[in-house]
Amino acid sequence: MAWRTLPRSTRAVIAGAVCAALVAGGGIVLWRVFRPTDVVTTATRPLPAPVIPAPGALGALISAPLIVGDRIRVHAAPRQVWADGPADFHYETSALWSLRRWPADLVGVVALGEPPVVVSSWSDGMLFGTDADTGRTLWSVHGDTLGDDYQGRRTGAATVYDPPGLFTAGQTVLTSKDKTLTGYDPTTGSVRWRVDLPADDDCRGTAFTAATQFLLHDTCTGTLLRYAADTGAALPPLGTALTAVEPVSCAVGASDCLGVRTTGTDGRHAWLLPPAATSGTETVAGTPTASEPLAAPGAVVAEPAEGATVVVTAPDPAAVTELTGRDPVTGEVRWTWRPQPGDPAPALLPTGARDRVLLVTPEHTLIAVNAETGKELSRSTLDLYYEDPFPYTLGHVYASGNYLVLERLRPDTAPEAPDSTYYPSPRPVLLAAS
Repeated sequence: MAWRTLPRSTRAVIAGAVCAALVAGGGIVLWRVFRPTDVVTTATRPLPAPVIPAPGALGALISAPLIVGDRIRVHAAPRQVWADGPADFHYETSALWSLRRWPADLVGVVALGEPPVVVSSWSDGMLFGTDADTGRTLWSVHGDTLGDDYQGRRTGAATVYDPPGLFTAGQTVLTSKDKTLTGYDPTTGSVRWRVDLPADDDCRGTAFTAATQFLLHDTCTGTLLRYAADTGAALPPLGTALTAVEPVSCAVGASDCLGVRTTGTDGRHAWLLPPAATSGTETVAGTPTASEPLAAPGAVVAEPAEGATVVVTAPDPAAVTELTGRDPVTGEVRWTWRPQPGDPAPALLPTGARDRVLLVTPEHTLIAVNAETGKELSRSTLDLYYEDPFPYTLGHVYASGNYLVLERLRPDTAPEAPDSTYYPSPRPVLLAAS
C-alpha cells in the first residue's frame, strides 16, 4: 500500500514512531560522545633510556614538563595528563601514555617514588595514581576537590609546578583543602592519615612541605605549624609573631623544600628543613636547624652530597657580582665565585637543583656552579639556533638533575592578558641542560 493511500491517522502514528526512533538514536550517540568517561592509553613502545645531555638549550616546547628519571616528560592539558620522551627531545613527541577524563578538568600533577608514580588531581575530587613507566592506572580514589577547573594556561606550568593543594613529602602524597590535611600512600592510594588543621579559614597562609613534614603559616597566631608527613602527628610549631613565610629551594613548587625564611616582629630568620632520616623502618621528622646565612634575601640551599649542606648567598640575587657558599650554621665562607671581568651580572635562579647553583645572564647565558666547590661547571647559551632571539622574563622555573625548564613570558604583560599576548612565542617553554 502506497504512503499516500494510508489514512491520515496511520501516517501520523508512523511518522511519530520514526521521529521517536531518530530522537532516541541521536540521544544514544550524544550519550556515547558526551557521557562521563575515562580513557587510559598505556605505553606500547619501549621506555626511552635515561639521557643526561650536554649543557645548553635543548628545545622549545608548548607544554611544561615534569622530568621523571631522566627518561620521560609528564605534561598537563585541560582534561589530560600524558607523557612523552626521550627527556631531551627538542619538541613534544607522540604520547607514550595518556590519561584523559571527561568532563572533569585536570587540577594538579606530582610525581614521586621508585618506581615512579604520577599522581593527578581532578575537579571532581578524584585522585589517580599512574605508573610512570607504563601509563597503567594503579589506583583511583575520591578525595577532596582541590580546584574547580584547569589553571595551567597554554603551557600547563602552574598545573605541574604549582598544583593547588597537592604536595609530596618524601614518599607521601598530601592534599590540603580547607581545614583537612590528608596523607596518601602513592603506591596504593590508601589514606595513611587525616587530620583537621586548627587554623581558621582566614588564618591559613603559605603551605609547603619538606622531606618529612607539612608546614603551614598560621597568620592569626603568627606561628609555622608542622605535621609529620608519615603520620600526621602535630610537631612543635616554629617561630613567633611571623608576618611572612617563604619556602626555599623546593624540589617542585612548594614540595620537598630544603629551607624556610621568615619575617617577624623580631626581624628575619631562617631554618634548614632536614631530609628524611631513617630509624629502623620508620621515617623520623627531623628538627629544623636555625641558619643565619639563609635569612639573607634570595639565599638558596644546596645539597651537593649526602649529609652535606651549603647555603649560597649574593649581595643582590638579581644581579650577582659575587656568589658565596657558606656553612649553613656558622656562616663560614667555603667558596666564592665571581663573574668573569666585563661580563654582565647574572641573576640567581631559585631552583631545586641539589648539587649545583644556576644563574642566567641578561644575554640568556646559563651558568652552572658546583655547590660543593664553587667551581664553574658549565657556561652555555639559552638561545636556540632555529629561533629568532626575543626578550622575555621568566615565569615558572623548574630543575631536575641536569635539566632546566624555563617558562618564558612577554615582558611587562599583565597576568590576566590572553595567552597570545602573555607568551612571546607559540613555544614558550625552554628546555635546557646545565
